[in-house]
Amino acid sequence: MGVRVHSNSGEGAGWWGPVELPPGTTGHWAIGPLDLWLKRCADEWDLWLARERDPEESGFRREIPAREPVPEKPAEQRRFAGTPGGATATLAVALADRPVVSRPEAPFHVPAGGEVTLYVSTPAWVQLRLGETRLHEFPAYPASDTWFGPNTVEGELCYASRTQARMTLEDVPERAHRVLTPLTVHNAAGDTLLLERIKLPVPRLPVYADARGRLWTSAVRVQHEPERDLAEVKLGEGPPAESPRARRVAEPRESGGSRFSLRAFSALFQ
Repeated sequence: MGVRVHSNSGEGAGWWGPVELPPGTTGHWAIGPLDLWLKRCADEWDLWLARERDPEESGFRREIPAREPVPEKPAEQRRFAGTPGGATATLAVALADRPVVSRPEAPFHVPAGGEVTLYVSTPAWVQLRLGETRLHEFPAYPASDTWFGPNTVEGELCYASRTQARMTLEDVPERAHRVLTPLTVHNAAGDTLLLERIKLPVPRLPVYADARGRLWTSAVRVQHEPERDLAEVKLGEGPPAESPRARRVAEPRESGGSRFSLRAFSALFQ
């Protein structure tokens, strides 16, 4: 099948950016496992979503006009009527609106005094905007809900995501629908740490994109303090060192400083 792939000026070969659709035209975006159709009418935008492909699908393509028809029973269909005709539509990148709990394929240990950097990926979200108005947002691939905390009273509702938690960047597959976070864990305590689940505070992280369209967050560093169940967290203030020239494409959902402490290390790791 012939496919026209467009790159966004200044932001690499990503799926985000202004939507250039002539009136009456339908465009098709394939973002990993997500298929998205968007049609522009005189005073209306129509959106269809389908997620029938393998969740491990990694690529991206865009067809304008769409060559694949909208499925008869899409997973979601929305109409946005009464929209101003002169406003520019945009597909924008976002991160989840809750923390994401990732479970590595196999638990691992960090010895006393040890430090390890993991590459943890979380699902990207897609925002449909018209001018300054956000019409709708949705995950490229939906994640299930999970509770993260020591009991049913203490903790918070998060999203669950499986990650390979690779320690070598070259081993991390590039996926158009996932955002990569370099996470450094420093065990300054005197005991070995067993890490089975990792909670990333993604609402506090910005998103960056490199020239190839790979999505990143700023780096996160967590230190387990000695003799205290305390986590000192530092969020990078720019793109990660692995991609220093990446451009910022999304702001954090939540504001806050680049450093903060959590009274329990178990608030981030279990």
